[in-house]
Amino acid sequence: MIYYKDAFMNVGKILRKLRQYKGVTQENIATFLNLERSAYSKLEHDKTMLRLDTAKLIAVFYGFELHYLILCMEYDHYLNNPTTLRLIKAQKDKEAAFAKQVAYSA
Repeated sequence: MIYYKDAFMNVGKILRKLRQYKGVTQENIATFLNLERSAYSKLEHDKTMLRLDTAKLIAVFYGFELHYLILCMEYDHYLNNPTTLRLIKAQKDKEAAFAKQVAYSA
């Protein structure tokens, strides 16, 4: 079994930075992940290991492929890359368009 916490010591820092880039709360992402906010908070504070299924959903939340999320965790230059910000912005734009469409159809 692979323990990502051992391989990537800054998982919590990376998750917090990505969340700040997207401008969402812990509650927002916890709801998307179907977790309690306190459980997500433990991920950001490195109190619990990041499970692969949760990592996949986090990647979807930010508009990434799983391998890109792992690269962000492994290499700081991916986290601070303009491409990362562009991908997050594109995902936010998709979500906003979907929300408008839902509101219009309701």
